[in-house]
Amino acid sequence: MPKAEGGTAQPRLAMHPLAIGYQTLGRAARILPRPIAYAAARRLMDAVYLAWPRGRNAARRNAEFLLPHVNWNGSAPSLARAQFQRYGEYLVDAVRLDELTPAQCFEAVGGHDPAWSEHWTRLEQWYQRRPVLFAAIHFGNWDILGGAYTHRIGPSMVLVDDLGHPALNRAIQDQRARLGMTPAAGRPGLRQLVDHLNHNETAAILFDRPPRPNEQTTTDTLFGREVTIPNEIHRIAHATNAKLIPLAATRQDHDLRFTPHLDLDHDPDSSLLPAFEPPLTAAPDQWYQFRDLIPAETAD
Repeated sequence: MPKAEGGTAQPRLAMHPLAIGYQTLGRAARILPRPIAYAAARRLMDAVYLAWPRGRNAARRNAEFLLPHVNWNGSAPSLARAQFQRYGEYLVDAVRLDELTPAQCFEAVGGHDPAWSEHWTRLEQWYQRRPVLFAAIHFGNWDILGGAYTHRIGPSMVLVDDLGHPALNRAIQDQRARLGMTPAAGRPGLRQLVDHLNHNETAAILFDRPPRPNEQTTTDTLFGREVTIPNEIHRIAHATNAKLIPLAATRQDHDLRFTPHLDLDHDPDSSLLPAFEPPLTAAPDQWYQFRDLIPAETAD
């Protein structure tokens, strides 16, 4: 989830799309039938797209980079706008997360599909026998995956972002905890997560974000282009000897149904972002990247 930046609480709320969506859509999203709530959220995020030039322009620049590599019939602005609309669908899922049980999350990702039987079996074999660290990007719906994992395997921990508003933080993190995902935030949360992994537990980190000032970084690749990202997840995996697993979930149509993507045999010494190229190629509108991830000099 995009992290709010700087300033006082009110400007952060004004500039943060998830906080805006939660404050304006939250009650309606709970009352309306889910398909209608999704449609309303898409319209709301059209307004956010037009009113938030910084996020809009960053999304367009990232979309320009994606266009030659993905399945999208349209311009970079059309792809960027569609990403905002899809993010609106995620907002609905976020505010209604307390309606779901872990079992329903498991159903939403097709957990009983025989094609996934071997994957679940391997994850069961690793659970509490070795540390497992899921690497996720801001794509599709990551909360659904956490609930599905809880149902089939067991609880986990997630390193979470500041969502831009205290009430929003409490609401979303409490819902995640109810689904079996213990939220850990900030530097204390980072230490908690490392300790968790050192006890052969499971954790997840969203890693696709621009580095903060003075943050340690690594060079990854996406569709053959070098991208500088924080090396936090690599350092944690190395320090805890965790099994590092890229993980994403693609939304099917405009519904609460998802296709998981995971690489249980990922080489921890190789780049992470290429593991996400298949879902990005198939559904580029589901990458919620509203910050400049691709360097300006290489994005054109």
